[in-house]
Amino acid sequence: MSKRPLSVKIVFALPLVVTLAWALLGAARTIPFFEPLRAGQLMGMKVEDTDGQKIGTIRNLVLDTRTGNLKYAVIGSGGILGVHASLKLAPAQVLSAATAKRATLAIFATTERWKHAPVFKSSNLASFANPDRAQEISQYFEPSPTQASRAANNALSTTGHTSGQEAEGPPPVLRFASDLIGTRVVNQNQEKVGEILDLLVSFGRPRPAYAILSGGRFLRREQKYAVPLSALRPTDEGGKLQLNTDAGSLQQAPPFTRKIWDSRDTNRVDRIYRYSKTTD
Repeated sequence: MSKRPLSVKIVFALPLVVTLAWALLGAARTIPFFEPLRAGQLMGMKVEDTDGQKIGTIRNLVLDTRTGNLKYAVIGSGGILGVHASLKLAPAQVLSAATAKRATLAIFATTERWKHAPVFKSSNLASFANPDRAQEISQYFEPSPTQASRAANNALSTTGHTSGQEAEGPPPVLRFASDLIGTRVVNQNQEKVGEILDLLVSFGRPRPAYAILSGGRFLRREQKYAVPLSALRPTDEGGKLQLNTDAGSLQQAPPFTRKIWDSRDTNRVDRIYRYSKTTD
């Protein structure tokens, strides 16, 4: 029985390979962008509006340490080399990292809309813990029905109203990401656990942020850990955060995986995970 030459087999197989490759590529394009983002890397990134115009750069991020949710991005516009820039707040839900441009974020707002957005002063951050003040900034960026339809197609959710659970619960505790990074973390016995190296956050739908901790007194110094930001509580001594843990819990910590990040599990807020850079 004669065998087909290798070149003939390749010719017959090539269309199948090409078809499969296009199918995989098409599937990849339909997957929503929910990768964990590093807060330290987001700062300084360019932001473009829906008209394709640059509106500024990320100057800081605002998180609610009570829930662990990323609330706002502080965007600086104008100024000379960032000095005397005009600062404005944008709700995390109207920002997206799913852009085709490197180191560029998208905001769901037109150039004209952004031009008239309220100016923000860092000294007024605490005022946004007030539900009325938070609702004011949220409603400003609320899209029209037509824009909302476009936002859904781009996997961006609207800011909407504060959920009933948050509205009835304790007020948010707002902190700048830049103030959290570098903060010392201790356990209930005031032993040093480590320091916050960075924060894992995401735009769009609310998702609890994680703090990446360095090695401390009883952590393996070459090992990093990821813990929910909401698990870190302020101590009586200012400038520190407390994490209820011990050496045994750290030794048994499971790896931090994409599945854990996607789960949005807020029931086990004290869970600690071993973290490696390959996770994100």
